[in-house]
Formats: sequence, structure tokens, C-alpha cells
Amino acid sequence: MTPLADRLLQSSACSRHFLEESSRDKMAAFVNARQNPDGGFRGRDGQSDLYYTVFAVACLRTLAYQVPVIKIWKYVRSFGVGRNLDLVHLVCLIRLRTAFPMFGRTRRRLFKTLQQHQADSAYNLFLKLFAQDYQDSMPSSEVPLETKPTDPTPNLAAALIVGAENAAELETALLDRAVETGGFAPSGQIASPDLLSTATAVFALVSRGVNMDDLQKPCIKYAESLWRESGGFAGHAADEFEDVEYTFYALLTIGSLIKSMAKDYGN
Repeated sequence: MTPLADRLLQSSACSRHFLEESSRDKMAAFVNARQNPDGGFRGRDGQSDLYYTVFAVACLRTLAYQVPVIKIWKYVRSFGVGRNLDLVHLVCLIRLRTAFPMFGRTRRRLFKTLQQHQADSAYNLFLKLFAQDYQDSMPSSEVPLETKPTDPTPNLAAALIVGAENAAELETALLDRAVETGGFAPSGQIASPDLLSTATAVFALVSRGVNMDDLQKPCIKYAESLWRESGGFAGHAADEFEDVEYTFYALLTIGSLIKSMAKDYGN
């Protein structure tokens, strides 16, 4: 089985079949402009963050632009094996370290630190699987936890990806959150879509082979509507700030839908 990180990049890379070269240039310039002197990429507070650095690298790889690995290494190596990091940032550190040669001892220490974090939700299990670059199966000691169809959209998507037992129920709940004018709502109680919910829902549904014919054009148009003059994407219509995270979500949304066009749903 293809590792989860590779599946995400393969899906987002399909966006290159849709985007014009000038658009890709502008997006890549936006991403590169978000790198700080210390080598990391900044988030909304202006400080370098492993989380945003992962998204920046994913954007550049998706767009087929050079990743500034030497500058990034200066930043990444300062975290050692991530003993003081929370699960999200530890996973980001591991993903970034895979771009550089690692001695077996370093790899073992990183993953030993990872195993000290419990996968007590489908989302956390998703994160731990995202960290894997060679394992083709779920850790035997960790199984997908029950996810309620009323949970937030990204949680439903994560549960589908890791193989939740009530997958059919969650799939229906996700589809019910598709907004007619494009995008997916973050919950059953909120009608307005956002890009995080849209990207995670689309990737999960396409991964499961759900027919996306009726959603392709509205969702692509929704993602396009969030592109700003800077070259980056905002998270939702009222968001006045673009960042590398949402830029990747836009690429993942478009790429996953382009990928779905080539699928044979048996219709």
C-alpha cells in the first residue's frame, strides 16, 4: 500500500493538469516568500513553525518547484528527535527529516518518540500513519476508534482514511455537508464551507472511490474563489489572511477532483 504522505502528494500533484504555468509560478513565489531567515516557514504569527514548513514543502513539491532543503535543514536539525514536541509537530518533524539522510539510530529514536503518543482518536491515528514512509499497514496495537457522524468534517475524513468501522455512515454524513454552490461545511450545524473541510472531505471521498461528478465543478470553483492576489489561498470567504496551509488545501482539493475525473465508477 502506498504510504499516506505519498498518496496526499500524488493527489495534490494532479492539480498541475489544471493550473496554468503562470498560476503555478505565482503560488510558488508566495510560498517561498513565507520562508524566514532561520529556514522555517512562517504561520499566521510570523514565526517559523514545523507545521507550516511541512505545508510549504508539500506545496512546492506539488507544484514541481525546487525545495530549499539546505535552508530548511538549518531549521529542522534544531529540534533533534522531537522529545518536547506535541504529536502534530513531532509528525511534521519526522516528515521533514525524511528529506535528508538519516542514520538508523536517528530514525529509531524519532519513531520511539512517536510511539509514546497515543492514537486516542481517528485524527491522531491519521497523524501517526502520515508519519510513516515505509510501513504499509496500521500499527497492530492501534485500531480506528468510533467516530460519530456529528463530528467535525476533518475528523470524519480522517476516520474514513484510516478505515473506521462505520465508514458507510461517515461517508453519507460527509456527502450531506457538500454545499450546493461548492465546498464542504465544517459541521452539520454550519452551512458555510471552508477550505480545510473541503480538502479533507474531497480527498477522503475520492480515496474511497465515491462518484464526485456532481461536485467537481462547484468545488473547484470554490477553491479558485479563495485565491488571492498574493498568490496564496485563504481559508474561507471572510478570511483576510492567506497562508501555505490553505494553499496546499486548495491544491489538494483541485488535484483530488482532477484525479477523480479519471476514475471508473462503474457507471
